[in-house]
Amino acid sequence: MTAIAPDGAPKLVESQLREAAISSLERKRKLVQDAFGYVAVNGVLWLIWALADRSTDGFLPWPAWVSLIWGFLLALDAWRAYGPWPRQVITDDDVEQELRRLGR
Repeated sequence: MTAIAPDGAPKLVESQLREAAISSLERKRKLVQDAFGYVAVNGVLWLIWALADRSTDGFLPWPAWVSLIWGFLLALDAWRAYGPWPRQVITDDDVEQELRRLGR
């Protein structure tokens, strides 16, 4: 059950806070691993492009597409790990409120 804080807001149980902290740390560690992979793979792709053909076909070099798309997805992961992504733990009060809303 969720305790009530003096200001009337639901207070999270310590186990819920611990789970949220562990989840946050796992997201941040995965982001670092993904960033190293991004740099390594894109470095190899750009090196292949530079040594092999260097053609741009009038627009972007082909490794740029990989870098841009993967970079965008990596930025989303970074926003989720460090940014204002919803980090609230779902409390029992939240579940009860949603059940009441769905029961109408």
